[in-house]
Amino acid sequence: MKRFVFLWLMLTALAPAFAHEVQHAIAAESAVSVRLTFADGQPFSFEAFEVYAAGSDKPHAVGRTDAQGRAVFVPPDTGELRLRAFAADGHGVDIKFDPPRGGEAVAAVVPEDRGAKLMFGAGLLLALFGILQLFVRRKKTP
Repeated sequence: MKRFVFLWLMLTALAPAFAHEVQHAIAAESAVSVRLTFADGQPFSFEAFEVYAAGSDKPHAVGRTDAQGRAVFVPPDTGELRLRAFAADGHGVDIKFDPPRGGEAVAAVVPEDRGAKLMFGAGLLLALFGILQLFVRRKKTP
């Protein structure tokens, strides 16, 4: 009886140890790497990102970019992806793309010219100010 109690105590003491074990498996898979940089060329390092499959509200992958600003993940078998990367200070990106299949490389889309956008915005503000001045001067004239 003492042996049975001792054996039972030993088994119950060891059982919780197996519950905390973490299993692992190593496999070679085809991953996608998206490199993110700020406008000045500095890497978007150690910032959070989320990857969504087309039509899904639940993230397919989440993580942080590495020191070179790369978001690396294994894509689903088919479909378009949406990558959202964001920093605590508000900077970020939200892009949609078809991931490369079978080791092919995909060129990034060239972003719009920032200088042209600034000039357009400044011109729009000046035009609105000029129109406002015309209406103000008309009301003052008797």
